[in-house]
Amino acid sequence: MNIELLIKILNYQKDGIVILDRNLNIKFINEFAKKILSLDGKEIYKKTFYEIFKDNYFETIISYALQKIDKNEEILIRNEEISLNDNVYLLNIFFIENHIVIKLSDVTPYEVYKQAKRDFVSNVSHELKTPIAVIQGVLETIQNEEDINQIKNFTKIAYKRIQQMNNLINDLLTLAKLEIKEEKINKKIIKIHNTVNSIFNDFSSIASEKNIKMINNINPNFEIFVDEQKFYILLRNLIENAVKYNKENGLVEVRSYEDDKYSYVVVKDTGIGIPKEALPLIFERFYRVDKSRSREVGGTGLGLSIVKHIAEAHEGKALVKSELGKGSEFTIKIPKV
Repeated sequence: MNIELLIKILNYQKDGIVILDRNLNIKFINEFAKKILSLDGKEIYKKTFYEIFKDNYFETIISYALQKIDKNEEILIRNEEISLNDNVYLLNIFFIENHIVIKLSDVTPYEVYKQAKRDFVSNVSHELKTPIAVIQGVLETIQNEEDINQIKNFTKIAYKRIQQMNNLINDLLTLAKLEIKEEKINKKIIKIHNTVNSIFNDFSSIASEKNIKMINNINPNFEIFVDEQKFYILLRNLIENAVKYNKENGLVEVRSYEDDKYSYVVVKDTGIGIPKEALPLIFERFYRVDKSRSREVGGTGLGLSIVKHIAEAHEGKALVKSELGKGSEFTIKIPKV
């Protein structure tokens, strides 16, 4: 293998590669490493590591590397995570044939996912603890309550909280089955105009409190080839989010259209919107854009993941367009018969 081909291969890598000799002279830096370390355009060769990397942290780890290397062995000197320019990289330092090789792998998405999992556990704990505390309080109260009407009122409160926990558990089970493709999809041609009206009715009280206008622009004759129960869950999640995360005097619109191959359902709102950097993660399990806001309105961050998996179970897609402060538009794309 010639050196030109090797350089092309290393420059094609999505990991940062830096190679130093034993005197810490820079022998090679690939393009991704230059980008990570903000070295584009700088004259870097024929210089030492310390002349280019004016960073106390890197000085420390290279000094550590020099203490560990043995010229007779190829060894992994160090493996750890570091933060650079708001990203997280896995840092590996090797000693190979009298050269120190530094490898930087971007693990930011994995770190975001791990944090989302931690947030998920916290959110689920909160969503379960709250109704359990209410039910416990109700049971303690009615033990000494003699007024039958009061007992009935308290039991209604407890029942509502039990339903809340039941819904959470059902969401978790539904998502788990969808992810491992165990949930059966029984598709048929249905009309969804009345389904949207029914879901609107379920959230009418919340919408009224915020003076949100809900518009059903689904053509009464519009048909779509889906599992009726699963598609109801999908629509309910999208409409619920559109109402809950909307602004005062906002608008929620549901519309439909089609082309030769696909049927489309669009749920649009004038709500708080989604930051650009969050859009690639919005359908991921556990992910929540604004944890404090989500806790305020309830939920566990499972809704959009369920939407995505239901769409994909129909060999379709869930798409999103959004602008922070100006609202969101979710489009469900389903193949026609």
